[in-house]
Amino acid sequence: MKILSKLGNETLMQREKTAFLCSRKTPDGLEYLVGKWLLGLSDGRDCIMCGNQSPMERAVFTMLLQRNIPTILCLAEAMPARWGDDVRDALAAGRLLVITHCDASVHNVTARSAFDRNVLMMSLAQKIVVGCCTKGGKLERALAGFDNVEYLANGQPWLGRMEEVKQEQAKCEVKRGRLGQWSRALRLRRGTIYLDFNDSGAETYFKITHSVSAEGGEYRRQTLFFDCKELAEYLSAMRLLDGKLRSGEGVPPGLMVSSLSGDITFAVAQSGGATLLAVTQRKEYDGGKQRVNTVSLAVGELPMLVKGVEEALQEWRK
Repeated sequence: MKILSKLGNETLMQREKTAFLCSRKTPDGLEYLVGKWLLGLSDGRDCIMCGNQSPMERAVFTMLLQRNIPTILCLAEAMPARWGDDVRDALAAGRLLVITHCDASVHNVTARSAFDRNVLMMSLAQKIVVGCCTKGGKLERALAGFDNVEYLANGQPWLGRMEEVKQEQAKCEVKRGRLGQWSRALRLRRGTIYLDFNDSGAETYFKITHSVSAEGGEYRRQTLFFDCKELAEYLSAMRLLDGKLRSGEGVPPGLMVSSLSGDITFAVAQSGGATLLAVTQRKEYDGGKQRVNTVSLAVGELPMLVKGVEEALQEWRK
């Protein structure tokens, strides 16, 4: 998604930004929680990204303008020709920036434009605050894979996953000298996945290598690299995917694992009558160069990989 139109103080985009989102349906007492959060904001410290679609989002936007909090209004439709007095005053004072990813043909908010607007906000913000997220709604799907989320109303499905990630990462310690002795080979319908450590004594990395035979007796190899904490997050993502794909769901939008060796993304595709999960690590370098490696396996083979990574993490912590 790209920003197609802007109006107001564009320097606000350089600030550290918090995106506020909220489902239309809200529980009793949410107004108190949102109000308490708003009272903790400072006009000198905070910059809030907000839509104006759900009733709670509109109320928050109005309060932000009243309290003179620097605000970025993110629209899910084309830029309107007229604004209310409160918006004009905030624009004139340099406290407001209005952005939209929609061109002039989008005159009304649609489900797609609202979803894309939310994803754009979350990708631009350093932190995401969610008033309430309705289970099974579009906001829930948009939030999947984002880790920098604070829920004002608890009980959202990934709170448990993030706690699991933190617990797994807290156990990670770099152990050198003996890890090179550990390895596993997973025989797949298409090639073999090798799990092993690069334990040079200087830095330790975990490798997932997919080897597939090619013409002329050669082999094509695709390799993913992780440090211990990255591997713990990757394992959590794979467990989540295993459950989603087993139940017939797709890859949660935005699901990604950050890594210094290149961020990991996931995709599902059909090939030769089988459903394959592609795990891609992409690293950008100066000069426009990039390293892209993809490990792929049948969805039914995913539990094998999950088990192998679990064993690797156990070995790393001994």
